[in-house]
Amino acid sequence: MLFLELLQNAALLLALCFAQRFISAYGNKHPFQARIASGVLFGGAAVLAMAMAVQFAPGVIFDSRTIVLSMGALFGGPVVAAVSGAMAAAYRMHLGGAGTLVGLGVIAASLALGLACRRFCVPEPARIGIRHLFILGLAVHLTSVGLFHLLPVTAVHDRLVPILLPYVVALTLASVAMGLLLREIEGTRVFDEILDDSRERYRTLFNSATVAIFEVNLTTIFRQVRHMRETEASNPRAFLTSNPGLVTDLINSIRVVRVNPAALRLFGVSSEREFRREIERFFGPESRAAFIDSLCAMWGDAETFTVKTVYLAQDGRPITCVESMPVPRTEAAARRVPVTIVDISAQQESEHQLAEERRRLGEILWGTNVGTWEWNVQTGELIINERWAGIAGYTLDELAPVSIQTWIDLAHPDDLVESNRLLQQAFGRAIDYYDCEVRLRHKAGHWAWIQDRGKVVEWAADGKPLRMSGTHTDVTERKQAEARAARMTAVRNTLLRCHAAILEEADERRLYQRVTDVLVEAQDYALVWVGRPLDTPDQDIEPVAKAGGETAYLDSIAVRWADDDLGQGPAGLAVKTGKVQVAHNIQAQAGFGPWAAQAKNHNLQSVMSAPIRAGDRTVAVLNVYSYLENAFDDVEIGLVSEFAGNIGLAVEAIRLSRETTSLHSALEDAAFGAVRAIAATIEKRDPYTSGHQENVAAISVAIARKLGWPPGRIDGLRLGATIHDIGKIYIPSEILNRPGRLTDSEFGMVKSHPQVGYEILENTEFPWPIKEMVVQHHERIDGTGYPNGLKGDEIIEEAKIIAVADVVDAITSHRPYRPGLGIDVALAEIERGRGTAYDPAVADTCLRMIRDEGFLWGDLRN
Repeated sequence: MLFLELLQNAALLLALCFAQRFISAYGNKHPFQARIASGVLFGGAAVLAMAMAVQFAPGVIFDSRTIVLSMGALFGGPVVAAVSGAMAAAYRMHLGGAGTLVGLGVIAASLALGLACRRFCVPEPARIGIRHLFILGLAVHLTSVGLFHLLPVTAVHDRLVPILLPYVVALTLASVAMGLLLREIEGTRVFDEILDDSRERYRTLFNSATVAIFEVNLTTIFRQVRHMRETEASNPRAFLTSNPGLVTDLINSIRVVRVNPAALRLFGVSSEREFRREIERFFGPESRAAFIDSLCAMWGDAETFTVKTVYLAQDGRPITCVESMPVPRTEAAARRVPVTIVDISAQQESEHQLAEERRRLGEILWGTNVGTWEWNVQTGELIINERWAGIAGYTLDELAPVSIQTWIDLAHPDDLVESNRLLQQAFGRAIDYYDCEVRLRHKAGHWAWIQDRGKVVEWAADGKPLRMSGTHTDVTERKQAEARAARMTAVRNTLLRCHAAILEEADERRLYQRVTDVLVEAQDYALVWVGRPLDTPDQDIEPVAKAGGETAYLDSIAVRWADDDLGQGPAGLAVKTGKVQVAHNIQAQAGFGPWAAQAKNHNLQSVMSAPIRAGDRTVAVLNVYSYLENAFDDVEIGLVSEFAGNIGLAVEAIRLSRETTSLHSALEDAAFGAVRAIAATIEKRDPYTSGHQENVAAISVAIARKLGWPPGRIDGLRLGATIHDIGKIYIPSEILNRPGRLTDSEFGMVKSHPQVGYEILENTEFPWPIKEMVVQHHERIDGTGYPNGLKGDEIIEEAKIIAVADVVDAITSHRPYRPGLGIDVALAEIERGRGTAYDPAVADTCLRMIRDEGFLWGDLRN
């Protein structure tokens, strides 16, 4: 009888596990409902267990509810524990009796220990081990035994002792056995859940994928390929190519199992059924060739097959795509083969456009003769084109391997400091573009100037620069032109200051000394001295004025104008010939032998000697030395020669005091001539404006005379008008002579010429407001002019006259960007701006003088 009761409890536990298997399968889709069902199942099993209780001794009845409830709490969690516990407790209370409270305590303890084991020991029941199941079963049943001692039964202890060990051991082992069964059920449930989730994910991916996906049955093809491999020749491609009918039959043997919406859209088909009909219609020449390639891959037992090909849509439209599939190795695998087709038509078109853009960009870069570079900031890798290397005199092969170190090695160390500073600003996003002028060491040994421009085109997620691209432009000629222009401007400015000294000085020796001081101070020449040829037997040249850092050189040499060796130097030849003498390289100059060693000691490299003539006689010689070879170009030589002639006029004026007035007038004319020469030099840089400053001076003088100005003031006006555009010396010739429209930055450079002219004349003293005429000739009385926006009486009268004369000549003259517009257009502009831009009195005088009196100027004059 006891065995039968135990067998009934065991059958109950097995039935419980079997039923739980079905609930678990249901629970993957309906988890909460499944937990309630499990709670009811375990609660009902607990009730049945109590109904089938085993009586070990009179008054001592045991059942398997402890196993059912603890395992239900362990594997089902709080919901299952609550439902099953409530059902068991209700039934136990229904049974009543003296042991009711103990029975409820056993129920509560079983549930509590099962939940504790789930919470703290095995949060994933599907992975619980035998050790944990054993400990849980032992704990539950030892606790139950302890609670049994509270039963109100006589001699309860004596009755329990004989069955304690069998009870604990049997039910603990039963707990382990049931736990293992439930663990397998839970594992199966988790696996089913994963499998269901995987299937759902696959369905979602299949249906929502943007690429075309097919599932195809290739069993017929697989059998045919195997048959071909066993019976036909070893070259499958040749065999298939020579049997197009077989290829067609194999294509039509493809059975489409499933097609996703993206595939239907790609091929322009409305349904899977329609797609399955006549598969061959989607194959063109390229896709048939790709199909043969796939058969060859199947023949060769390849793992995967990928090919770029062209299919045909329902309407005949070509579809350029990439096809990929796993190659089936068995007939079973061939039943469901996934095939993906990615439409790359747009990508291919983009690549074609990109290639075309690259070709055009390459042509543009080739045409502009610009070097290009691309720098991986993090790795230091540098990619340059042939022109980049050519700017430095190299080929790409000569510079290989190229890296950022190549740039560091070629760039001038001083310029790298500024370059690195600007790069750090670009890396910190303080500036959008990197732009720096840097000297690059040429293969021939000299420095080439480049304009280095670039931009960070790719950033890392942490904000660090990854890639930078840019260009190299050779600006050596521009830099040299700017240097020459700056030097010539400085020379002209210096000579203007010297002319002021000439006009002011009445003593010959003081005149010489003042000239040498100004030349050294302004131009940083190594040595300037003036020598006077003596009519002594030795025909010495006596230094009468000297300045510069190498005046000690004169103390160690003797210079003559005789016909001996000491008279064959530049100074002696200048006295004898009356012409400028230049030694561009003192050490290599013929006839310089007596002084070569001393010149080398003082690091003197070149010299220019210009005769100072008074009347028909050379009264002195001006000698200018430089630390540099080839320091004097033709323009500077001509300016110094002319200046020496003006000094001669001054000396002649000083010596002939009785003709001071007439000579002073000649000297003024010479000064005006020097100014005109400077103005002409400026205008030679801009042939379209040749004669413009003289024309403006002629119109200005005519207006001033009509206004009744005195002769002295008119002379000053003539001088100011003659050099009013002196500031244009700083503007590159290519901008002055450009026939097209200027950029904003280039126009801004042109507009800076009044201020630049003022700065050139800033340290020059004249008895007239020359500097103010130069800086104000583009001001307008309504404040719309530049550079300072002056108004009304803030503008001097001379500048108001030059402004009107400048506009009249500019409009009537030819320019690179247009022909002359004629006198009527010019006069219309003056009428339009009368009283707003131009002074009314000046405008009226100009209009009357030209329109009514027929005044002509420049090329128009009689």
